[in-house]
Amino acid sequence: MNSFCGRIGIFLFIISPLAVKSQEGAKSLSFIAIEDSLSSLMKQIYSDAPISGKEVANSNFTDLFRKTLANKETFNYPFDSLKHLGKITSEDKRVRVFTWNFPQPGGYQKYFGYILLKKDNRDVQLIELNDSRKVVSDPINSILGANSWMGALYYSIVDVSYKGKAYYILLGLDFNNLFSSKKIIEILSFGKDAKPVFGFSVFQVDDVALSRVVFEYSARVNMTLRYIPESNSIVFDHLSPMRPDLADNFQFYGPDFTYDGFKFEKGKWIYVRNLDLRNPKRGSLKPRESPERFPDPGFLYKSKGGIPYQMVK
Repeated sequence: MNSFCGRIGIFLFIISPLAVKSQEGAKSLSFIAIEDSLSSLMKQIYSDAPISGKEVANSNFTDLFRKTLANKETFNYPFDSLKHLGKITSEDKRVRVFTWNFPQPGGYQKYFGYILLKKDNRDVQLIELNDSRKVVSDPINSILGANSWMGALYYSIVDVSYKGKAYYILLGLDFNNLFSSKKIIEILSFGKDAKPVFGFSVFQVDDVALSRVVFEYSARVNMTLRYIPESNSIVFDHLSPMRPDLADNFQFYGPDFTYDGFKFEKGKWIYVRNLDLRNPKRGSLKPRESPERFPDPGFLYKSKGGIPYQMVK
């Protein structure tokens, strides 16, 4: 009898790991099948189909993606086939952000997004984002939440920590409309209740503090906006109008072959004009010497109505 029980125990010991692997394989196959469905729906969203059909596809994609992300096992799933989906993961592996745009008639956009937050107890919280760009009256100063999100397609995330305050910098693109595009430097943090907070007054431009940075420029050009880890800096093209008489008309702004940036110093991101980026790995970024005074970046202070904000000190 003891010999028989011993053989049973050995048999179960061998089978159990195989059963676990089988379950893991089933989960992987299930996610692959779901991803195929999501990919098919996303292709419909960006197809030449009538807008009514694309709205149905986007609604179905949103519902299926929400249900999929509600399974905490998807936190590490890559979703590689979803080419139009913005997928970024924080360096500390606590945050994943998914965003996508839904093209609207007339060249306008609507943005959708989800955040996966891994809590201290290893549970994963799913947070849905609501695009509220049209009703945010003060985009560079407002502190926003999940239901008042400045929609964008995020392509980069940077972990930041200073004196016990941790947050994430998100770099994003907003296709905006037929005439102008936008890029955004956003701050994401989480309150004690794990609710997301967008915006944090850490961007210093001379004596003025901003909660986020919004660039607007011609839809016909590209703008560089990236983080350089070697110098702990965010660098970007300096944008200028095509002609002086087009100042403040941002559909005619574009790169002028100079670069500006924000350098992290003592908990603040300090605005630095006219950077020398010829070899940033040599050391910290410093302004280039120039007899010409570069104009203040009025595009950083654009209001909802298109009139630049006054720099109030």
